[in-house]
Amino acid sequence: MSTQTTTPPSKAAESKMFDNPVLEKLTRTNSIVVVSAYTAISVIFYGYGYLNSGLSFWMEASMFICGLLLFTLMEYLIHRFTYHSHDYKEEEAWQYKVHGYHHEFPKDKDRLALPLPVALLVAGLLFYMLYLAMGNFSYHFFSGFILGYGGYLFVHYIVHTRRAPNNMFGYLWKHHNLHHYKYEDKAFGVSTPLWDFIFGTMPPKVEGKSTRVGANKS
Repeated sequence: MSTQTTTPPSKAAESKMFDNPVLEKLTRTNSIVVVSAYTAISVIFYGYGYLNSGLSFWMEASMFICGLLLFTLMEYLIHRFTYHSHDYKEEEAWQYKVHGYHHEFPKDKDRLALPLPVALLVAGLLFYMLYLAMGNFSYHFFSGFILGYGGYLFVHYIVHTRRAPNNMFGYLWKHHNLHHYKYEDKAFGVSTPLWDFIFGTMPPKVEGKSTRVGANKS
């Protein structure tokens, strides 16, 4: 079991990523704008598929759920095996640019999502590939997948910018904060701990006040 040292939340919340001012500006975005865009895209594609795909209600719902579940699996796998590859802490590595920086400055709320133009390009390319592979099944599958992406961005944003609620959703705060501040090799799921449970990367149960390690105080 390994531990991780990060910039304490009480210190600088952000830092410069690029010397080039244009590149630096492009790295910043409002996560809620991207979440809203992905939610709207999900609704539009589900509605279009409902009117034009010719699928039954149950097939539409099944494709939507499969897309949503696949996103949560992809979120877990990419986080664990790509973002947390051995060199993600090295500042010259691309993993540092896309994820290592976030571990060093977890309270930099403007770098929690892709810039909107890039996010829309990713969504467009994804749907194009799905349509080539799945035809009319792609509308509802893509709707679920992109909503899962939006849900992940929303959970990640509020976990880093809001106080944990005193209800069952507060578990997501604890789970992600344990990943950031105590167990870098566990708790890779952000939107759900499902795949951590399945693949054996759940963090140890922690009792008492220490369950709120690194919790936001803003």
